[in-house]
Amino acid sequence: MLLVLWSIWAASQLVALASPPPADSAEAIRARLLAFAPAIDAADGQPVAFRLRVAGCECAAPAALALPGMRSVDLRARLAPPSLPYALIVLDAQSRLIYAGPAQLAGCGTSIAAASLLPRLLATGGASPLISPAQCGCPTDSKESLS
Repeated sequence: MLLVLWSIWAASQLVALASPPPADSAEAIRARLLAFAPAIDAADGQPVAFRLRVAGCECAAPAALALPGMRSVDLRARLAPPSLPYALIVLDAQSRLIYAGPAQLAGCGTSIAAASLLPRLLATGGASPLISPAQCGCPTDSKESLS
């Protein structure tokens, strides 16, 4: 009986992790970002990477993203609202959402910077945005810095 209950709970948790919340469309994320930082004008003809401080994700991170041809805006001075649980949000030159997710992509072994994927995402043109479920990419089993 306990195994059945655990199996049902585990399956429901996996389903919840597999899909982002339905309100997280590209336009909804962009609108919430512009509401959080209304003075930011992303329509200057070049891609923009926004760095946000997300609650519960306080690992060390590089001070700035060094990406040629892309402007970096650091919004980590204040905590992002719960409706913006993404540490990195990238808009292309036409202010369309390209990426929303953690700044570090964790996996087996060493995590990689999400910024390393951005040139390829920008080169794809009209492809669908990559919206990663909101999870912190900080390593939880080590004390090493991600910078």
